[in-house]
Amino acid sequence: MPDYRLLYIEDNPVNTLIVEELLNRRPDIALRCCEDGQSGLAEARAWQPQLVLLDMDLPDMDGRAVLTQLRAHEATCGTPCIALSANAMRDDVEAALRHGFDAYWTKPIDFQAFYAGLEARFPSAT
Repeated sequence: MPDYRLLYIEDNPVNTLIVEELLNRRPDIALRCCEDGQSGLAEARAWQPQLVLLDMDLPDMDGRAVLTQLRAHEATCGTPCIALSANAMRDDVEAALRHGFDAYWTKPIDFQAFYAGLEARFPSAT
């Protein structure tokens, strides 16, 4: 049984597949993925993950709107949220952090940084 729960809200199936493959190395992390903000919000409230990775450009709303709703709901108000986005300009990153994201990881994903970020939040047993 996994020790940790991670929700990835991402509409691009290639990006979802990459994260799924990366997490194959971490069987202690259970991953669930949602394709849009509304389904991601519902999943977060029901499943209560310990971390949310959130794309900034979803088909139904942007990442900031999703974060605002996560922070407004009692079940998810304290859940750490990391933006995972191809919007890598300094202004994009700074705006997201000011809005309340716990971190901002850019795409394409730097695999070593991804694993290091996960390890910092979800220490592995090894």
